[in-house]
Amino acid sequence: TTTTQLSASSRREWISNIAKVTPLLFVDPSWAEEATAAPLEMKPFVDSLFTVTVPKPFFTLRRTQKGDLPDAKTGKGRRGSSIFTAGNMAKAEVIAVERYPVEVLLTENGIEATGDLTTFKGIGEPAAVANLIVVRREKESQNQGTRKLEDVQVSPDGKEMTFRLRTEIEVQKPELLLEQYGVSQLFRITVAKATLNSNDGNLMAIFASALEQDFNNGVDGPALEESVRSFQALDQSKAT
Repeated sequence: TTTTQLSASSRREWISNIAKVTPLLFVDPSWAEEATAAPLEMKPFVDSLFTVTVPKPFFTLRRTQKGDLPDAKTGKGRRGSSIFTAGNMAKAEVIAVERYPVEVLLTENGIEATGDLTTFKGIGEPAAVANLIVVRREKESQNQGTRKLEDVQVSPDGKEMTFRLRTEIEVQKPELLLEQYGVSQLFRITVAKATLNSNDGNLMAIFASALEQDFNNGVDGPALEESVRSFQALDQSKAT
């Protein structure tokens, strides 16, 4: 289901290049204009695997073709582990949902998948598990920027984990950026939640990100954080 008239191929091309910064991202000094704007209106997206609310202006794309969906055993497809994407192409803001087996997350990192894998505390030290999730995602997106993992928290029942990332983005012409905007670096802020509430051996995670200046404009960041808070994996134990 989509909410824009853009072709699927156009969306995929944008998504695959979301981490690549071009001059188009900073020729228009508009990132502070929404500081006093009203909160973004949200819309629900309901799926058989999850529910989430996303900003109303965002397009939504739920992958349904067999080759695009992650393989049940490897957690990988033509689009990596992604099953859902929403975004604002003009501002390079994106929300993505991924799904893959917990065992795959461990074994592909040389960790034996034994013991309690139904809670994050059972899987391992939360910050270490969050780092594995991030490394897996960035390996698929080929994002090589330096990053800082922050604010890792686990819910009391151990079934959900939230965290935040600040990732430096490679800038082609830092001197031009400094001249026009007074900064020589660009960062992307990502808020994320991983959950084991599907109860079918799979980990599901949502990632919502924006350029730091947009995330901190008082409008976009709160909307992305609301999307992450709203994300719920639906119990699949009775369906397996």
